[in-house]
Order: sequence, then C-alpha cells, then structure tokens
Amino acid sequence: MNIRIGGIIYMPLNDIVKANSYPILFIGSGISKRYLKDFPNWTELLVSYWGKLNETSDFYAKMIELKKEIEDDEFPEHEIDFETNIRMASYIEERFNAAFINGKISIDGLTTEDVYKNQISAFKFHIANYFDTYELNENVDAEEISSFKTLLSKARIIVTTNYDTFIEDMLDELQIKPKKYVGKEGFFDKTIDWSELYKLHGDVKNPKSIVISKEDYELFDKNSLLVSAKILTQMIESPIIFLGYSLTDRNVQTLLKDFSEQLPDEDLRTSADRIFIAQYRISENEIKEEVVRSNDLNFQYTTLKTDNFKQLYDVISKINQGLTPYEVMKYEKLIKNIVVNSKGNKDLDTVLVSSTELDTLEEDIKNGKNIVVALGDKRFMFVLPDLVSYMKDYILDEKSIMPSVALDFIAKENLTTRTPFSKYVNQSDFSLIDISDETRRIINSKINKLGSLDKTIDSVPRDCAINYQTIEEITATTYSVPKKQNLITHNIKNIDFDSIDQYIKTTALDLFEQATLKKQVALKSALRKLIFAYDLLKYGDTKK
Repeated sequence: MNIRIGGIIYMPLNDIVKANSYPILFIGSGISKRYLKDFPNWTELLVSYWGKLNETSDFYAKMIELKKEIEDDEFPEHEIDFETNIRMASYIEERFNAAFINGKISIDGLTTEDVYKNQISAFKFHIANYFDTYELNENVDAEEISSFKTLLSKARIIVTTNYDTFIEDMLDELQIKPKKYVGKEGFFDKTIDWSELYKLHGDVKNPKSIVISKEDYELFDKNSLLVSAKILTQMIESPIIFLGYSLTDRNVQTLLKDFSEQLPDEDLRTSADRIFIAQYRISENEIKEEVVRSNDLNFQYTTLKTDNFKQLYDVISKINQGLTPYEVMKYEKLIKNIVVNSKGNKDLDTVLVSSTELDTLEEDIKNGKNIVVALGDKRFMFVLPDLVSYMKDYILDEKSIMPSVALDFIAKENLTTRTPFSKYVNQSDFSLIDISDETRRIINSKINKLGSLDKTIDSVPRDCAINYQTIEEITATTYSVPKKQNLITHNIKNIDFDSIDQYIKTTALDLFEQATLKKQVALKSALRKLIFAYDLLKYGDTKK
C-alpha cells in the first residue's frame, strides 16, 4: 500500500523493489558496531587514545571545556557535539604525535624517519592499525550476515564513512571486487557508476586518508558538494538507503542539506520515495515506515525502523536487474577494452560470453585476439528454449533466459496452455520489457484467460477435489502419479508453502522432464497445471 500525505503518494519499500533499480547504499559506523566485536563509537575511540597520553586532567573535563568554547562561539545547536569531538581529536592528535616523536609512545611498523620522510601522522597510523583487524561478534546472526552480503552485492554504489575493511571483506567472500575510491578520489573522474565503493573518511590501508580532526573535516567539507552532486546524478534511477547512521548524524544531515539545495522544487516534494534511512528500534520485528519532513530543509525522506535487519536486507535484495552491478562494471570495462584493442580491425570473432568468463576473455583481448561479444549466459539469449529448459530456468531462477525471449516463447504456445510466466508480469515492469506488440497482445490474452490461481484450481478434475493438509498425505495414497499432482494442485492453498516450494524444485521438475521425454501426456499435463498454480501462488495472480 502507498503512503498518502498531503495529497502526495509515496512509494514504500516494497514499491521501490518493484521499481527494480539497484540502490545506492550509505553505510555508517552503526553497521560495523552491530557486527564487529568491541567496535567503538566516536567518543569511545577518543577516550581510548586519551588514556595513551597520560594526561593529568580528566577526558570529560576537557570535553566540557571545549564545548563551552564552542557554545561561546555561537555554533548551531546541532553542530555542537560534532564540533566538540573534532576539536578533541585535534587536541589528542597533536599530543599523541609529540609523544611518539619524543619516544614516549612506540608504534609497530612506524619510525620517526617514516614520519619525517613521508609526513605521516603517528596518530592516524595508529588508528589505521587499530581498525585494520577485527573479529565478528560472538552472537552475530550468520543468516543476517549472509543477507547483508547479498545486499552489498546488489548495491550500484556504496558510500561509507567507515575506515575498516568489513564491506570489502564481505564482498570479497562473494568474489566481488568493486572499484574503490578513497577520500575525494573518483569525484573528479569519469567513472562507470557501477559496483563502486567510496570511502569518504579514509581507509586503513592509507593512514594519510583518515578524516578525524577539525583540520581534516574542514578540508573534507570543501569537497562535500562533489559527493552530493555525484549521488544526485544517480537518484533518477537508484534509491538511496542509509544504514548505520542516526538521523542526527552530521554526515546524514549534511548530505540531506546538499540534496535539498540542489534538487528542483518539484523533486523535493517526492524525495521521500527515493531516500530511506534505516533506524534501529529494539525488539521491533517488523519494518515500520514513516515519512519524515524536515521543515528546515523543505525536504522529505522515509525512515525504516526495525530490529529485524535480515528482513530489511532480504526485501531490498529482491531487486534484480539481471546482471549484478559488479557484472555490469566488468562488462562495461570489457567492451571498452575490446574497442580500444580492435584498432579498426573488422575481422572480429563473435563470442557469447557469460559473466563468469569475463576474466578469461580479458586475457584473450590482451593476447591480441579480436572479439565481438554478445552479452549473456547461455544459448537461449536470442534463441527460443525448449519447454524443459524453460521450466528449469524459470522455477530454479537461473536467469539464463532474457525476459523478452521467455515471453516470446510463452506467446508461441496455445492460448490455453499453462506455462508459468507470472514473475515477468508481477516482479518487474511488464510495460518496459522489449517485446513486439503481437507478443504483448497474446500475453495479455493469456492473462485474461488463465491469470488467476482460483481458476487453475477449479480446472482440476472433479474426482481430485479431495482435501488434504500435507504433500506427504497425498504421496502416501495409492492413487496414480498424475492424480497425485492434481490433488496437490487442488490443495495448494492449504499446504505449507515451503513444502510446495521444495516439492516443485526437487520432485515435480524431474517428473516433468521424464514425462516429456517418455511422452506421458497425462502426467505432463497434470504437472504443468501444478507448476502453473505454484507460480501464481508464489508471484501472485496476473489477472487483477
């Protein structure tokens, strides 16, 4: 259901999924703190370094002193805590560096010669070492971590203010290596804008890049508009989701302010359907959505309040544009290499290449082989598949067949033939799939004729209208195999969906393949009806 406020309709999270555009993720320290053992917040980090200075005064006494100076300078209320922290960081950095030079503090891997020749801050070098290693929390939910990794793989762009390598390491486990930019890198360059990671406040592998002190932030702020401008160019296609940030976080507030100043007035009113901020709410198992209006900024966004981050990740990860952002990046890079290396040679070999073959193909290009690439995974990219191959690809979600090819295949069948296609209509924008007017007309006719689950159930023979609660009860009967399939179809709403799902994928598909090969017409027909009903149950009626 859409959220209507002041006559304006906003798209909640599920509708963003239906829009099917890979998101831009902003990931803050709250994510690292959620998953990593003893991960400090900003104040905790400063306290730990204060303890290394052997100061005679109290940490919080110094914080109070700095805060009083800031209040006397009439800083805006929402900036006071931030300003206090960065001034404390500058104070600690100056004394930490002096203590290192004077031999009062030693750091593994760093000498005074390194500091002198490479102009390295000992404080930042130590911080980089501190965040360079980590352990997962002992009670971390493995399934939630797995869902988080999947979400990362679906991000078109990831922007983070974290120093650590947790994001990169999660992606590396999926064999995904995004193009990484640190600091202001990438904002002055023409980039691909697919599978990119921007580490705005620095990276542990480059201590000089760490942003923590007042001086660091002043330099960073000079480039902040570049960040906003780059993200705004992607907002037309991609929603923006903040994870691990509080609403009062200065980074979030700065970006929202930049967005509000740069977006046209008409876009400000509908920004809530493009910008989402996840908030931790203890013991909240649902995802509570709320449109928030900032009167100061004349700007709106949607908050997602939950303690069930796995569900949040899983919902967003339903977005699927065919190839992952990483595969798009690799394809684009590959095509550019082909153009550069062909040097006008018209005698090019044609290759149909899958995403898993890209690295090998790049080697062929480097070795001088002239290649034209058709992008895809299998032989069905432009050629209609056979029925068994279609069924396997569709039910097992292998994505080897392009939606346009799949719908052409469906359109060539008899109008009353039940072959599943609901997900192409309900899980993506059917109107945008590139098919002919004739194919669209036939598909719409099929929808009108066969597009409801109840109608499919009613088509089961009358002698199969017997009620059961489980698949096991049905398979234990002495009825024929075709009749058992019809019995499952008749009871498909009564039986647990996970049982149906497992049966279709592990048993029904194999039976269908055998029935097709052996020309067992009755069994094949019953299985088609069952699989069609399962499709409508899973993805919803196509006839609304």
